[in-house]
Amino acid sequence: MPTRWVAALPRPVGSASVEQSPSTPSDQASRELDPRSDDSAVMATTHYDHLIPLGRSLPLRVYLRSLWERRQFAISVPLGELRTKHMNTVLGNVWHLLNPILQVGVYFLVFGLLLRTRRGVDNFLPFLAIGVFSFGYMQRSITACASSIINNQGLIRSLSFPRALLPISAVVRETIAFGPSLALMFVLVAVTGEDVKGSWLLVIPWTLLMAMFALGAGFVLARLTDGVQDVGNLLPFLFRLSFYMSGILYAFERFVPERYMGWLPIIALNPFYALISHMRHALMSTYQVHPTVDPWLWLSGLLYPVLFLVGGFLFFRAAEQRYGRG
Repeated sequence: MPTRWVAALPRPVGSASVEQSPSTPSDQASRELDPRSDDSAVMATTHYDHLIPLGRSLPLRVYLRSLWERRQFAISVPLGELRTKHMNTVLGNVWHLLNPILQVGVYFLVFGLLLRTRRGVDNFLPFLAIGVFSFGYMQRSITACASSIINNQGLIRSLSFPRALLPISAVVRETIAFGPSLALMFVLVAVTGEDVKGSWLLVIPWTLLMAMFALGAGFVLARLTDGVQDVGNLLPFLFRLSFYMSGILYAFERFVPERYMGWLPIIALNPFYALISHMRHALMSTYQVHPTVDPWLWLSGLLYPVLFLVGGFLFFRAAEQRYGRG
């Protein structure tokens, strides 16, 4: 049987396509994922770098360029989803700000006042808020990535595009939605007496590193969930365990017996704990960790996002041709 060949990647030459406002989110996604579908004039002014056998993965360089050329999808579609998320509620998009406020209020009442887990924490309210918001952001991002393939089977089967765009757009959406929580963090640390300092600017790179870690973990789980959908059912339990083991509601060193202090640096191996601790360090001058833990936090906080992103992307891409065929 003769080998079938397909074009690796179209590259526009000359004028860009005429932009049209999509009438539905589905139309918008289709247009941005497949730029060739806009009009025949653009198709006539494209050329291809080379041909590859049908069913074979694109070379990495071509794949990354294809992702970049469709970057508009990863921005405009999440924005549209966020705008319509609370459309049918009375308060509408105000819920993007109310949700984190109510969430922190409940945790502060139950754990801070009733269970007194604030023992040993000088400024418990921002300590709690930073932990809850940061963990929630990573959890939602990873969960959205994990279901991004199985929730878009129709799109995958009808259009040819880099499947990595789906987890990427999920993380972009959650990062945008994280904005009100970030603003609330700054307000809380300011009104509770924390010093305004230059390290507040470090929130930006640490948020980026959290996004990198979440995307990398999401790449792995997206492939696993596509193969075995039961993985998605286990995630809530794994995240609940991680929530209580990541020092969100209490300071680890305050509850570890003295004879076990030598084992305390092990907690820095938890990427959630490491990244959240760096967010607290950036915003709170009163936040301190045990001296034996601090050096490991830097190693974990910088290494995990890179390892997960690179390794997760390669793991996800290795099964690119199988997505949507289940």
